[in-house]
Amino acid sequence: MALADSTKVDFLWKKLGFGVTKTAPNANKQAFNESIPSPLLMRGDKVWQSSGSIPGVKPSSNSTIVGVYQDAAGGSATVETTEDLSAPDNRTWKTNLTDWIPTEFGSTYLVKVYVDDAGESNPQSTGTQLFQAGSGNNDEWFFDYSSGVLNFNGTNIPTVIGTGVTGKSVYIVGARYIGPFGVGGGSGIGNLTVTDTTFSTNNAGSDIGFTTTGQGTVEINNTTALNVSVGTTAQRPSTPTTGDLRFNSSNTALEVYNGSGWVNVGDDSAVITSQSFSGDNSTVAFTLNASATTASVIVSINGTVQAPTTAYAVSGTTLTFTEAPASGDAIEVRRISSITTVSEISNGLGDVISVDANGVAQFATVHSLQLPTYTVTQANALSNKAAGQLIYVSNGNGGAPCLAVYNGSNWQQVRFDGVISAA
Repeated sequence: MALADSTKVDFLWKKLGFGVTKTAPNANKQAFNESIPSPLLMRGDKVWQSSGSIPGVKPSSNSTIVGVYQDAAGGSATVETTEDLSAPDNRTWKTNLTDWIPTEFGSTYLVKVYVDDAGESNPQSTGTQLFQAGSGNNDEWFFDYSSGVLNFNGTNIPTVIGTGVTGKSVYIVGARYIGPFGVGGGSGIGNLTVTDTTFSTNNAGSDIGFTTTGQGTVEINNTTALNVSVGTTAQRPSTPTTGDLRFNSSNTALEVYNGSGWVNVGDDSAVITSQSFSGDNSTVAFTLNASATTASVIVSINGTVQAPTTAYAVSGTTLTFTEAPASGDAIEVRRISSITTVSEISNGLGDVISVDANGVAQFATVHSLQLPTYTVTQANALSNKAAGQLIYVSNGNGGAPCLAVYNGSNWQQVRFDGVISAA
């Protein structure tokens, strides 16, 4: 006896529509009740490379493999379909999205269908759910997971969306595969040639990672340039990771996140910040507004530069003097950004001290050079003296002020020879 057409149709219905194996007649087990997967053959360019990573239970939020569509937070919005006007009225509805994950990956991937007013944002709460088996009035539906098209395939259409009903839309809740496509993917891929020039991700905020093993490095092998992200200070990532690298267009500098803050990279200019205090003849420790070291700050009292380690020391945010500055003493602390090599120092106002190609210090754009002031006794008592050092001596040259240069053994005075004049 020939196989009944209804049996053939039931087989195709379950195989093509649901990707499952027919194990019983439709009267005993409908397609969405079948549980044994029977995947369809697919084109190589449509192979889901990461299908093995699709979880057996539909996740509650988006991942790099699964995109979730629902009212609840964590996924994308429930999909409002558009009517296929080439089909009978209200019979077929399109999501305009392909690659919906079918129930062969798990029963929770069965899409849910709702009818609500057009443009609703929460149809799962405000709409009417339509079940696949229908209401008992031959008004069941079928969803094509490959094309993302819903069809009311019974004799009737549910009354809530039936022929002649206007102002309503069909909404789909479910999940789509959004991972990589094509044959040859997965952990065993070898050398990869990309025919286009862009790597991208469909998930907003997701990273694109290149991970090596052992002592391997990520190599950019070209002779031109590597273009990094460019943005303003306000556009820095909200949750940076140690090692993040970007070009800051606000201060025109390459910067890296060191785990606690953003610092400039390879910049030949040092940024100087100033902080002032007042002595009270008792306080020796002062709190700086940023961490520093003894070598990275310049401290002056009443305009006279103090000798580091001798007159003061810095640890973290604490500046400690050997002796308490007198009451009313004006203390200024200039902190230099920590860099490897400094060939130019600027106060941000156009005043620049630089070193030219011949190694000569240039002071052309600064107001003047302020030398430290000492008495003869203080000058002779200075430690760490070296040939070539220059100071201002307040009581040299027979009690009159003068300049002094250290020759390696003694301070040699440079006499003043009258007041400057145009004549």
